Amino acid sequence: MTDDKLLWTKVLEPGDLKDNDVRSVACQKRALCLVRAEGRLAVLDDACPHQGAPLGDGWVEEGLLICPRHAWAFDPFTGTLCGGTTPEIQTYPVQEREDGIYVGLPERVPAKTPG
Repeated sequence: MTDDKLLWTKVLEPGDLKDNDVRSVACQKRALCLVRAEGRLAVLDDACPHQGAPLGDGWVEEGLLICPRHAWAFDPFTGTLCGGTTPEIQTYPVQEREDGIYVGLPERVPAKTPG
């Protein structure tokens, strides 16, 4: 998806996410998980595909996001389960700007009303 089709929303202040930190945030009516691993930022949906555990309650270990419920390990940058080949969790673009951390989500198209 191109940047012009994304709605960029500030979700954290500068310095709110330290290295190897994980945090849940709400953005545009979505629960997201922000991760800083090995100095890089990642944003994923905040639900493990196994049993829906909030990934924001997890932790970073050797660059991987660990689910708090059953310790499943995911690549936070691709959403792929460790050892897997297909992304399990939706990831989103993220930008760190001078005034904070922004997530790029697709703009929601309003539903058409019958008439």
